[in-house]
Amino acid sequence: MMFWTDHCIHGCSIQNLAPSVFAAVPPRRRNNSTVAEGLNDDQWILDIEGSLSWTGIRDLLRLCDCLSDIALTDQEDTHVWNLDTSGWYSSRSANKAYHNGSLNFEPWKRLWKTWAPAKGKLFLWLAIRTVNKLAKRGLDHLEKCLFVIKRRRQFNTLSRCVW
Repeated sequence: MMFWTDHCIHGCSIQNLAPSVFAAVPPRRRNNSTVAEGLNDDQWILDIEGSLSWTGIRDLLRLCDCLSDIALTDQEDTHVWNLDTSGWYSSRSANKAYHNGSLNFEPWKRLWKTWAPAKGKLFLWLAIRTVNKLAKRGLDHLEKCLFVIKRRRQFNTLSRCVW
């Protein structure tokens, strides 16, 4: 993990926390210094070249405060997937997290089993999916299908539209 460019300090990079200090570090040091090297006896301070402005000094003091909370250990880093109780990543848990909060639409099972042509099923599925996404985001959408609203008397079979 790179000290100057990676998001190693409370989820932020030094480039975001202290941009004027970051600008005072030559690119060769930015790209080569690891977190372990930088935090070892505060070696990161030696990477800064040139003088700092008042803004740079303020950023430097803020960075010193942030780095004082960090302590390195000899333990191996562990990666934990917070979106699953086991802590392990799986495509299933990522998919569940992606669809978390979306509207559950069960009639899609019946949609794919109908005798309608594939392009008709696909069109209906995309239309339903679009309405679900609009509803999820709180955007304006029709509660019922326009076809049903305009032709309700003529087409009783479509009066139970999924919208």
